[in-house]
Amino acid sequence: MSNQSDSLESVVIGDGVVVKGTFTVPSKAVINGVIEGDLTAEEVLIGPTGRITGRVSAKVIDVRGQLHNTIISEKNLIVRSTGKIAGKVHYSEIEIEKGGEIEGSLSQDAGELRAEVAASQNQAPAPAANVAATQASPAPTQAAAPAAAPATPTSGSAANPNRPATNTPPQAG
Repeated sequence: MSNQSDSLESVVIGDGVVVKGTFTVPSKAVINGVIEGDLTAEEVLIGPTGRITGRVSAKVIDVRGQLHNTIISEKNLIVRSTGKIAGKVHYSEIEIEKGGEIEGSLSQDAGELRAEVAASQNQAPAPAANVAATQASPAPTQAAAPAAAPATPTSGSAANPNRPATNTPPQAG
C-alpha cells in the first residue's frame, strides 16, 4: 500500500481469521483468512491460505487461494499456480498460470453483468404469482394458426371450395 489513504480504505483478513457477512471495500482487500459471504472491492488479492465462499466482485482479482461461487472481474482476473476457482466466472481479461484451476462456467462479460446486477438490486422482484401467470398463459395466435386456411387456394375459390377458381368476377343472376 503506497500511501496512508489507500491503507485507510483497505482491509486485510489475516491467516486463521474467519469472517461472515457482506463486505464492501473502497480500495484493496487482501484475504489470507476465510470470508463466508460476499465481497465487493476495487481490487481483491486472495493469498495462498485465503478462501472466499460467496460472490466476489472487483475490477482486479488475483487468486492464489480459493474462490467458490460467483466471481465478477471487471478488468483482470489472474489465477496463480496455487489458485482454485469453483463457480460462475465473469471476466474481461483472464490469465491462468500453469497449475491454476477453474471449475465451472466462464463468460467474458463482466462489465455488462455488473451493470445488470446493480440495476436489478435497485428494482423490486416481481411477485411469484404474476410470474407464474405470465408463463402459463398461451399466446392466442398459436392456437388459431394451424386451423387457418391457406392464403392462396390450390383448387377451388376462397368463397366456395367446390367451385373452380377463375379470374372472372361472379355474375349476378
